[in-house]
Amino acid sequence: MSSSGEVAGKIDLEWDDSHVVPEHVTPDLIFLFDRMIEATIDKVASRNNDRVLDVGCGRAVDAIKIAKKGGRLVGLEPSRVMLNHSKKCVADSGKEIALVQAIGESLPFKTGSFDWVVCKGALDHFPDPSKAIEEMARITKPDGRVVISIANFESLGHRLGKSGHYIGMFVTRKRPKERQAWEKPPDHTVRFTYPVLKKIVSPYLEIEQSMGISFMWGAPNWDSITSAMPKKAAFFMLRNLDRIAQCCPGLSDVILITCRPKRMDSHGQ
Repeated sequence: MSSSGEVAGKIDLEWDDSHVVPEHVTPDLIFLFDRMIEATIDKVASRNNDRVLDVGCGRAVDAIKIAKKGGRLVGLEPSRVMLNHSKKCVADSGKEIALVQAIGESLPFKTGSFDWVVCKGALDHFPDPSKAIEEMARITKPDGRVVISIANFESLGHRLGKSGHYIGMFVTRKRPKERQAWEKPPDHTVRFTYPVLKKIVSPYLEIEQSMGISFMWGAPNWDSITSAMPKKAAFFMLRNLDRIAQCCPGLSDVILITCRPKRMDSHGQ
């Protein structure tokens, strides 16, 4: 396992999310992003006195939404650029949220400090996700919870997309230049799937609940299909597919897990 110094040296402290959302946003992508935020935040049942940590908080959008439900929020982010974005967002929201620059693999908090720890869409950016999970488990109270949501690179949509890609290559004898949805982006360190996520969290966290979010993103021409449909019809279809995805985390576009920390002696600490 990497030391915190080695990990810190691999992190881009100037990372910016401006490239994450494409210029043209289709209904399927809008639904996926909105539903991921909604479902993750819904799992955090924080009360006014609960301490909540958002690991990899980005612009602190999720932290602000959780703060409106109640709780004392801390947002943690390694990137100076993203911290500047988050400071502005927090100021505009009128909520009191402490913002900390640090890395997920070395959380600057005492053991058992938080009632809730949230990590949405960030774990696959960490140089050492396993160490980050260990740290999240450490700082969570024994009766606290860790909520993680992450893109699934073996979703049904990605599997269909990959099959269509290779069939297209066989027929046309050409390989598209652009990166495909099912390929790991350059700023991701791990290509997460449901088995990979379970393996990484299992030494430190006990999964209480798993659910899927959204279905079919990345399937051949899925963006064109949803864009061609009337908006209400597209979102009606996407909502119903999401209901199926909730029961199929291994095939869904995003995996959401709610966990409790394992006893210290169960993972050798």
